[in-house]
Amino acid sequence: MAGPMESVRPEPVRRRVALGRYQLIAEIARGGMGVVYLASAQGAAGFRKLVVIKELKQDLAQDEDFVRMFMDEAKLSARLNHRNIVQTNEVSSDDGHYFMTMEYLEGRSLHRVLRRFDRKKDSSIDDFAIRALAETLAGLHYAHELTDYDGEPLGIVHRDVSPNNIFVTFDGQVKLLDFGVAKTLDRVQETQAGMLKGRVRYMAPEQVTGGVDRRADVFSAGAILREVVTGTRLWGDAGDVQILSSLAR
Repeated sequence: MAGPMESVRPEPVRRRVALGRYQLIAEIARGGMGVVYLASAQGAAGFRKLVVIKELKQDLAQDEDFVRMFMDEAKLSARLNHRNIVQTNEVSSDDGHYFMTMEYLEGRSLHRVLRRFDRKKDSSIDDFAIRALAETLAGLHYAHELTDYDGEPLGIVHRDVSPNNIFVTFDGQVKLLDFGVAKTLDRVQETQAGMLKGRVRYMAPEQVTGGVDRRADVFSAGAILREVVTGTRLWGDAGDVQILSSLAR
């Protein structure tokens, strides 16, 4: 989870209660590299604001390569400023703890929305999902077109466009999440050898062989569109190994 808050059962923070100027409230999620917290920003005159913090796991914070990978993700996320991309507000460290601070959102992933509703009884959910996908594509196009401060293309590719990473807030906003596996032309630390990034079910064939560009994200969006329109997943009930074998061929 990259930033928003879903209907999860947060785990209370048992050890540290603060990270920099933020008070940690609960652990929301835990992934391969990071731990995600619900936190409160503290300010003057009793000011408080809910935020989401993603921290590099402490056992990885001792490894310079993982620190560079995490900071690459954080700096890239902070560069992205679009209404359809979750906003990263701060990149920081505190006594050996590396973290990024993101906007707090309340809602559901598109994956959960599609699972929740009976689409045979309520076809309007398909129209809603198509609108959400259109707004996701607007955020992707912004990221694909982004340049550095000299006007040179950054060559950003998300590489994990899926219903799990499309977030819909309760007030109707659509946000693309998790640029943590994104590829850029100038990325300091590339994916480690032998590691495949992204959800296999929505992956373009080129992503398996390593020759990935922005078209891979468009392929993934097309796979989601097919799922929304037909009500069936692109690869049916096939497992990841079977799908990867097919993609490689």
